[in-house]
Amino acid sequence: MKILPLVINNLNFNISNNKILKDINLNSNEKKITIIAGNNGSGKSTLLKILHGLIETPRNTIQWGGFSIPEIKHSQSMVFQSPILLNRTTYDNLLYVVKNKKIKDKYYIDKIVEKLNLKSIEKVNTKYISGGERQKVAIAMSIIGDPKIIFLDEPTSQLDPAYKNEIEGIIKDLAENETKIFMTSHDIAQIKRIGKEMIFLDKGEVIYNNTVEKFFKDEQSELIESYIHYG
Repeated sequence: MKILPLVINNLNFNISNNKILKDINLNSNEKKITIIAGNNGSGKSTLLKILHGLIETPRNTIQWGGFSIPEIKHSQSMVFQSPILLNRTTYDNLLYVVKNKKIKDKYYIDKIVEKLNLKSIEKVNTKYISGGERQKVAIAMSIIGDPKIIFLDEPTSQLDPAYKNEIEGIIKDLAENETKIFMTSHDIAQIKRIGKEMIFLDKGEVIYNNTVEKFFKDEQSELIESYIHYG
């Protein structure tokens, strides 16, 4: 299934007459990591949720390689800023997803545990693990079934440098292995390290959509220059 280009046609989203997203039009062929950035309240998380189908929009507003969101939904997953985990062991959280996706490989969870270095917490209830470990478990759950697209909402915003580095490594590895990543981030250094494409929002409008390289190299608006300087 070909998921690119992502085409967004005149996307608008309101809550109680408050415009959250305004007249968004995009055509993206970037295969690796797309960063969605902007100041607080700019609509980043809302756009991410819409792309994942958690918020419904008119049917032809968003197309993935010619497919609608419902047609591509089974090939997507999402990791939230505060991961949602079951009150069970790490292994049981992974097992829950494996069963839901009807994966028959009896060694599948072992492979995921090894890939994300989760052996030390495999039998630990997730309510006792650290924030960085919770994020790794959430990402492990999201990659079960090899989705073509993963949405990450500020995946490292509350992590120490060691876990941030580890999570970034996992994200880059996924992108190198043909998983399309959409990720919100406020971290300027992180955006430079791993981002390929930038979608920058201000008050619900796209004011920049191009490569990350050009975002930092070219002259930008005063608002973006301020964001880069203080981010």
